[in-house]
Amino acid sequence: MWMFVGHTKIKVKPTEEEKNKITNLCRPIVEQFKKQYIQEKPDKRFNYLVDVYTKWNRNYFYFCEKFKSEYPERIADEFEIKFVRLEYIGKESFNFSYFRHTKRWFLVADNLTLKDCIEMMQDNPNFQPVG
Repeated sequence: MWMFVGHTKIKVKPTEEEKNKITNLCRPIVEQFKKQYIQEKPDKRFNYLVDVYTKWNRNYFYFCEKFKSEYPERIADEFEIKFVRLEYIGKESFNFSYFRHTKRWFLVADNLTLKDCIEMMQDNPNFQPVG
């Protein structure tokens, strides 16, 4: 028996040119976060931030932070946390989500421009590295 289960959402994939453009437009905020959150002499008894960067996976553009661990009881030497996800939904349009303490992505706003997304990240500490 066949039955209608609803419309499926068509995922739009950015071209390599669009990916490069978006990555380049986000470089200033990444550099700002690096200056603001990476410490020159971190307390090595705890996990400490060593890098902030972006990366693509399918139509998702992630803002990530890399931590290093040097204390004896550590589980891993380094690990990554994604803190903001921009879902590419079309030319100059994104859905903005952030990674909550519940270990789930939470959609904050949809159909934003890249400029709007960057402004949200600059204005709200919830959308910035934990550092």
